[in-house]
Amino acid sequence: MVIAGAASVLPACVCSRALPAEAHQDFGAYEAPPPEAKGLLALARAVLQKGPRPAVSEGGPGRRVMLAFWRPGQPATEVVVTTGNGATIADSVVQAAEAMAPKVPDPSAGRLELDVPTSLSAPKEEDEDKPTSVGTEGTFATRKDGKTGVVLPGEIIARALFHQGKSTGLETGRIATLLAARAGVGDNEVADMRLYRFRADTHVESVAHDAALPVFRGMVAPPAKVTPDLLLRAVRAGADYLARVIGPDGRYEYLYRPLEDRRDTGYGWLRHAGATYALLEAYGQFGTPAYRAAAERALGILKSRVRNDAASGGGYVVDGNDEEQQKSGGAGLAMLAFAEHAAVTGDRSNLETMRAFGRFILAQQREDGHFRNNADVERETGQKLGREPTYYQGEATLALLRLYALDPQQRYVDAARRSADWVIHVRDAYVSEDNLGHDHWICYALNELYRVAPDPAYIEHAHKIARAILGKQRGSDAAEPDLVGTYWFGGEMGNIDATRVEAFDSTVVLSRFADKPDDWLLQGATKSAAWMLGQQFDAENDYWLKNPQKAEGGVRESLLVSDVRIDTVQHSMSAWLHLARILSDPDYGKTGVPSQDPVK
Repeated sequence: MVIAGAASVLPACVCSRALPAEAHQDFGAYEAPPPEAKGLLALARAVLQKGPRPAVSEGGPGRRVMLAFWRPGQPATEVVVTTGNGATIADSVVQAAEAMAPKVPDPSAGRLELDVPTSLSAPKEEDEDKPTSVGTEGTFATRKDGKTGVVLPGEIIARALFHQGKSTGLETGRIATLLAARAGVGDNEVADMRLYRFRADTHVESVAHDAALPVFRGMVAPPAKVTPDLLLRAVRAGADYLARVIGPDGRYEYLYRPLEDRRDTGYGWLRHAGATYALLEAYGQFGTPAYRAAAERALGILKSRVRNDAASGGGYVVDGNDEEQQKSGGAGLAMLAFAEHAAVTGDRSNLETMRAFGRFILAQQREDGHFRNNADVERETGQKLGREPTYYQGEATLALLRLYALDPQQRYVDAARRSADWVIHVRDAYVSEDNLGHDHWICYALNELYRVAPDPAYIEHAHKIARAILGKQRGSDAAEPDLVGTYWFGGEMGNIDATRVEAFDSTVVLSRFADKPDDWLLQGATKSAAWMLGQQFDAENDYWLKNPQKAEGGVRESLLVSDVRIDTVQHSMSAWLHLARILSDPDYGKTGVPSQDPVK
């Protein structure tokens, strides 16, 4: 089963075949309940290490198993995969391990994965695959002479054996090439083999080789229940990641691609500001000097990116010129970073910079409460611009309230009220919950605004947004088990879930302050937060990455895309941190300070 490359494509005619008649011959009792994995993994390791073999229950009639050896720090293309199909399942594991032994000179240097097929189907046309099924099935090929090749379900993700774009589907040609190489046959011979798609009960050894961890779609399954300790551990790991990927000049590695172990050359300054804000939140929680030092480097270069506005005497930060309201949102996100620094360190040296952001945001606000946007530019100049994201309004509103906490001028609260009132009574007034935007930033702002300018409409609207989010959250009836707690499938799933938990968090503490029930909000928050924990790379689930130490603490983009972007880490950290505080302290959020985090 040597891995090799070739350039053939799986013939389309294969995809119309029915399930081969030899299915039970090829897979044994695959329909039986899956066996306990821990003992079987221990047996496989004993074979590899030539040690005493533990007694293992046969676990019923024989069935095919697949064994994989992952060596952390090696690319996924270096995985060793073998298979066995004996009279008992223990015999199958021994067969697979004995086939693997000559190819693994140092078994202690890696981790074993056991895949036990549980259902079979015939290969399909590529466009018949639902996007949500990518990575849930492996492919198996065999023929009369015993030549056999297998591609595991998790390899579809680890080796990116799929494509995305206008459609999402498997790269059948690359899969066929890998099957041929592992079977030791020519590429053109795969079409004449018995072909199967299979689902599997999959487990991988823990780092210490003393436990069997369930795996689905290539990742270790997340915890069934979140706890404050688990959440805070994830926050710390995220902060470690951000501090590790920031350079001496204060720039982050904006986008890291762990499958290739390379950084992307693009950059986003608004997301730079948001990541720095989250890093400072972590410093406020843990007091780790490295977090403060890294954040202060990031603030230094952020300050150099501020654009001055002569008309207002203020300043803002932007990434591009095609979104007018990005100026308000950019000033807002930069303000949040600098204000959090002041809050957690007591250092007020950047107050004038924050006041400049405040002056600009105030100048950008129109009479009805919204901040100058593309539609305003079109009316004024006739220039055609695209539709902007909705989040800038909430970012600017929250920033004014954070500035008020440091520099208590009533005009900041008045402007925040006009902004919130516009959102509630104009932007979202006639939007149904089914179509309402899941605006986490305005939820943050409504929580803090209610504390200094109580209005029942603020609670009602935060609850409306929370109900809208709950209405889109997948439950136990989701199409796949790793979709429970999610809202969308595709790119940026991690960001989407994290921002929804941020909305829940801020609405929980608002509800507590107003003496309203919060259990219904916590149910949604904890379900999504648990899913998010499964998307963060750590020592247990990064064994298939080329540079696991580099990726550790990063939060991947989605169930299919392993890329780590700093804002996905940012939003996850903020969501986890506040939820941990909420779960730890039933009084968290009940104080009347202008921010849910008191200024120190």
